[in-house]
Amino acid sequence: MLRIINRLLHLAGEYAAKIKIAFLFSILEAIFAQVPIISVLFILIKMVSGSVTIRDAWLAGIVVITSVVLRALSKRLVDDLQSGAGYEILARERMKMGDRLKRLPMGYFSEGKIGDITAVITSDLVFVEEHSMSTLSYIIRGYLSTAIGVVILTVLDYRIGMISFITLILAFLMLDRMQKVVKHQSVVRQETQSQLVSAVLEYVKGISVIKAFNMTGAQAKKINREFEKYRDAMIDFEEKFIPPSVRFDNCFTLGIGLTIIASSYFALKQTIDLSFMLMMVIFIFQFYLPFKALGILSVKVRIIEAALNRYDAINNAEIIDENGKDIALPHFAIEVNDVSFAYEQENILHHVSFTVPEHSMTALVGRSGCGKTTIANLIARFWDVQEGEVKIGGVNVKEMTCDSLLKNISMVFQNVYLFNDTILNNIKFGRPTATMEEVVTACCKAGCHDFIMELEQGYETMVGEGGSSLSGGEKQRISIARAILKDAPIILLDEATASIDPDNEKHIQMAINELVKDKTLVVIAHRLATIKNADQILVIDDGRIVQSGAHHELIAEKGQYHDFWHRRMQAGSWKINQALN
Repeated sequence: MLRIINRLLHLAGEYAAKIKIAFLFSILEAIFAQVPIISVLFILIKMVSGSVTIRDAWLAGIVVITSVVLRALSKRLVDDLQSGAGYEILARERMKMGDRLKRLPMGYFSEGKIGDITAVITSDLVFVEEHSMSTLSYIIRGYLSTAIGVVILTVLDYRIGMISFITLILAFLMLDRMQKVVKHQSVVRQETQSQLVSAVLEYVKGISVIKAFNMTGAQAKKINREFEKYRDAMIDFEEKFIPPSVRFDNCFTLGIGLTIIASSYFALKQTIDLSFMLMMVIFIFQFYLPFKALGILSVKVRIIEAALNRYDAINNAEIIDENGKDIALPHFAIEVNDVSFAYEQENILHHVSFTVPEHSMTALVGRSGCGKTTIANLIARFWDVQEGEVKIGGVNVKEMTCDSLLKNISMVFQNVYLFNDTILNNIKFGRPTATMEEVVTACCKAGCHDFIMELEQGYETMVGEGGSSLSGGEKQRISIARAILKDAPIILLDEATASIDPDNEKHIQMAINELVKDKTLVVIAHRLATIKNADQILVIDDGRIVQSGAHHELIAEKGQYHDFWHRRMQAGSWKINQALN
């Protein structure tokens, strides 16, 4: 249990000094807690000898009141120092985690880690924040108060001190056994909780698909199984925890009984004073309470430990820009040199090479799954290439920090995500320091200012998680406004009009035209008509570039692009024939 103190001190970092000062006040609190016992013993000795006076009573009363006040003051200082530090520590760690998550490779989030991350942020850190500092205080108080009490009893009578010492040794052994059980069960509890969180997230995120295919019953059974597993884990936790807990409590019952019997026997034999025997009968029930509380705390300690283990697992994950430097790029041409890439064992790209000159437009064309989006992700360094290199401005992206790279890149994709915040804050996500005038200018260029002003609260309108209160076209225009406001020199565009209705398509296309002016542009093309004027079109097939050139050159080659173009033209003139009976 003492290991958790070192661990929390290590986590505290610059706040560790405040916690150590709190330890000093914990020692004072433990000493002041024993003062009333000594005062009562003093009065009992006087009473038994028949020499007690009013002055003695006043003196004992003043000492007790003073010790109670000083103990309360010490406890208040301990709580202020530790609890205040606790909230500051966990606030700092949450911000550090947010920074770390954005520096992890995207592959980390596709390996079933979402449940763990969610549980750590929403459950583990909250538990540590609410319980770690108070638990720390109780641990220090429990050990110190008990140690001081044993010393006092041994000084007064070594035989009673020996009974207390043996009782505490037995209790400590039972506590160690109890902690081993709790340690194992806490890990099981946390893992089961992560699985439950993952199942709930999957259910909620896919609820529209589940309802559309009438799979609510089947999916509900899956959720129920996870709840049942969590319930069974909690029941198993209690079943395994109760036996060592009962044995731990029985140690104190035995110690209290032996102390009362021994004190009474020694008093009858007149080997101890009657006053000492009376004090033992009065206070022995309180004597073991601080150490007894450690049994209850052991559950919290192991849950805190399991929570910190999961937190450390995220903190210890290898970040993608560990050795990166903040580099100011001299220009914004993009070079992809002999790049190969695989998601785990699945090869996606094979020796891909091309250059995107500064202020030019390059379009990526190909069938679904051919590697177009992967190329864009590698340019933004969401993943790292296994072979070859990606350069921007002549600098390998692996040499840069994520921040210094991504500040030069804006991305607009089909699936727009807006945060559960105001429209204004979602747009300012592109540049938090932007003025209101700059935001409005960007929105006018993106064609979204008018519809925003028609909303009841205008730019202060809450959009709901994921932008649920807005249409797809409205969300898309807000995302473009965000990118315009950022004004990054490189634009990665997963053609934003591919799944938009014709009315919104016109507005969005105009917004995109504003966005890409004088930029280095890489477009993942779905509608070939929108890239006819691209400086360079790359046709991707099975992770390889099979054709490259301008539109008129590729049409003349009569290769894969020629086939795509003519199939698109034929698809543009399709119609539904209604059979008549």
